[in-house]
Amino acid sequence: MGDFTDGIGFLESARDIVHKRDDLRSYTDQKKALVKKLEKDIASEEKDIENEIASTIKKKRGSIENDFDKKLNDKRSDVKKIEKNREKDKSEQVNKRVAEATKGYHEKNAGLEKELRNMFKNEGVPLWCAGSFYYTMFMPRGKEIFKKLLYIIFFAGAIPAGILLLLWGTAFKGMAHDKKMIFSVIIAVVWLILSIVIYFVIYVNTKVRYLDAIREGRKYRDAIKNNQTSVDKITSDINKDKDESLYDLGEYDEKLSKIDKSMNKLMDDKKDSLKHFDKKTKNEIEEDIRKRRQKKLDELISEKKKVEEELSESLQELSETETKVERISEKLGKEYCSSQKIDKLISVMESGAAETVSGAIAYLKINK
Repeated sequence: MGDFTDGIGFLESARDIVHKRDDLRSYTDQKKALVKKLEKDIASEEKDIENEIASTIKKKRGSIENDFDKKLNDKRSDVKKIEKNREKDKSEQVNKRVAEATKGYHEKNAGLEKELRNMFKNEGVPLWCAGSFYYTMFMPRGKEIFKKLLYIIFFAGAIPAGILLLLWGTAFKGMAHDKKMIFSVIIAVVWLILSIVIYFVIYVNTKVRYLDAIREGRKYRDAIKNNQTSVDKITSDINKDKDESLYDLGEYDEKLSKIDKSMNKLMDDKKDSLKHFDKKTKNEIEEDIRKRRQKKLDELISEKKKVEEELSESLQELSETETKVERISEKLGKEYCSSQKIDKLISVMESGAAETVSGAIAYLKINK
């Protein structure tokens, strides 16, 4: 800082320049902040536009798919109904065919059952001995031996086990484990003995007592069984028969064929509609949205450009003002190059305590 004799006019001019610099700094900061805000607003608007385009396209395309899918689902429901009715009709006709093909065997078995009962009645044999269960238990043949074994396991094992399980949860509850086991063994043994006794009582009083009639009844049961085997084979063969020409199902097949063609057409139409949407409609939607929202985006871009121009001008002016302030600082020193310090220097000179700037600075240094 040099010694100079400038008067109060220099200080007033310097103060104005410093004020201008401070104002320009504040102004440029505001413009910079505004530019950043506008950049965010523009980015947000562009993102909103893209999101609207994407969501609208997705919604419109989904609507096309849903419309076709609904029609296709309706057709599928019709197919299920027709197939259900077709299967019901076929099943009824199959059952009718089976009934006609096995009618003779059923009539034979009914006659054999009647003859068997009449024979037992004449011989004094209890009629319940004529049933297949009796012959399985007391005169089994072939697969009946395996069935007899299953019956024995059921009566001798499953039934007592169920009874004991029930007792363990009720009457035996709270009883000591050892007592439970003892009672369980007793019950099982009693049940087994009782079952054997009952079996042999029936055996002696029926099979042994009416052995000839029981043996003759075996022949009837074998004949009935053979007839039933024939019925089962005929039923199986008819059910396995793939030839449906006997069942007059053409009306159903014709309806199914028409629906199938209709569904194929719907799927082709859906494919064409989506292809047209992706090729043309999608671009039209995007164009309409951009056109509708471009005005606001252009306004934001225009405003940003205007603010950037104002900022550029103010930065240029600030640069020039900063240069002037630097020159003032060379005379006053950085310590006195603020509006507050300059105001104090002016006050000193206006009070008459100093006639020059250097004198005012010296006065302030002495009277801090």
